[in-house]
Amino acid sequence: MDIESLFAELHNLPSIPKVAQELIQQFDNPSSSLESVARNIERDPVIAAKVLRLANSARFRGTREAVSVEDAAMRLGFNTLRTLVLASAVTGAFKADSGFDLKGFWLRSFRVASVARCLAKQLKLDTDAAFTCGMMHNIGELLIQTGAPDVARQLNRQPQRGAAAQAAEETLQLGFGYPEVGAELARRWQLPPLIQNAIAFQARPSQAAGDARYARLVAQAVMVSEALAANGVSDKARQSLEGPLFEEVDLEQLFDGLPAVLEGDKAFAELLG
Repeated sequence: MDIESLFAELHNLPSIPKVAQELIQQFDNPSSSLESVARNIERDPVIAAKVLRLANSARFRGTREAVSVEDAAMRLGFNTLRTLVLASAVTGAFKADSGFDLKGFWLRSFRVASVARCLAKQLKLDTDAAFTCGMMHNIGELLIQTGAPDVARQLNRQPQRGAAAQAAEETLQLGFGYPEVGAELARRWQLPPLIQNAIAFQARPSQAAGDARYARLVAQAVMVSEALAANGVSDKARQSLEGPLFEEVDLEQLFDGLPAVLEGDKAFAELLG
């Protein structure tokens, strides 16, 4: 099987709703206002409901309940709204299949995205682009689940493995892994080349053509996320990451900030899960 055959098996390519696409473009426009964003959000009942729920969650709840999308938008702010709309759009494009833990998949994706944003802030990279790359980094896995169900079911029955081992096993079975599939989906969704490149080369950032910083950042975020899953925010987790890939990262500073970030992002993860 090649990637074209995989996409041919999907019949209907997962799509981001038109309103969500317009909102993502609107967030990237420096002249956009919260009021105009709120008016667009009102056009999508699913996103509007999530915005209201998040604004009234324990993390953001004010002295009174937010009863309109505009109230909620003012309370959440531009960056939080952007994160919610992007995550909601991507998660809503896919449905669960039997034998695959979709909720666990999105929780891991969100954790990688959160870590990527922290790393980007330290490394002085675009935090919004980093979050998007993290959220999308393993999106190809869902297409493999849908387009190659027999192989996917076989892989799902095996013990859970790390990202590198997962991609290697998929390549052995199919001739390609989730990074290549995810990059092709990002291309078909017309996402920026920076995001396509980061997804495609996350397992081999040194081979990325042009700007390899975001591919390297995704590789770092995935490794941090796996260390956190194994050992929590601990010295053991931090020490397991020491090596060439993290030579420009202050791991102590990163781990000092992670508990607050991961706790703060729980509201997002629960809302999307």
